Amino acid sequence: MYDAVGTDTGHEWVELYNSGGEDVDLTDWKFYENGSNHGLAPLDSPIIPSGGYAIIADVATTFKSDTGYSGVIFDSTFSLINTGGETIALKDGGGATVDTVTYSVPSDSEEGKTLGLLSGSWELNNATPGTENESADGEGGSGSGGHTNGQNLVISKKEESTNPNYIMNI
Repeated sequence: MYDAVGTDTGHEWVELYNSGGEDVDLTDWKFYENGSNHGLAPLDSPIIPSGGYAIIADVATTFKSDTGYSGVIFDSTFSLINTGGETIALKDGGGATVDTVTYSVPSDSEEGKTLGLLSGSWELNNATPGTENESADGEGGSGSGGHTNGQNLVISKKEESTNPNYIMNI
């Protein structure tokens, strides 16, 4: 959610999805934006369950109030660009970039829409935190990396013999 309805301050968020077969602990991980590594403070658990979602919110309590979302939430401090483009990334506890994406805002952008990868292309989405992405025209879509429930960017981190995947929504 890079351009919330009304003021953006305290209302922006990024969604992660764990498409891997194991839970993922985000303790000490960072959200990189605007040249800075932002800390992630879990409201409850720092663990994203396999097949589960998590939200990185500019102000976690505001996000909960805005959406009623009750899943895994991380509080952070950031401000996403509403025009032009920006590079964001997720970094593990050792500082290694797990993945990065540069998004650009489409010319038909609307307040209150998110960006999502649907059927292989970035599109405006309705905000659906904690559930499958839905394009702005109300259609679901298939995501990337073999994941078919309309999620965003698949990012991978190798850990021993496993390869959990994460999906980042903007």
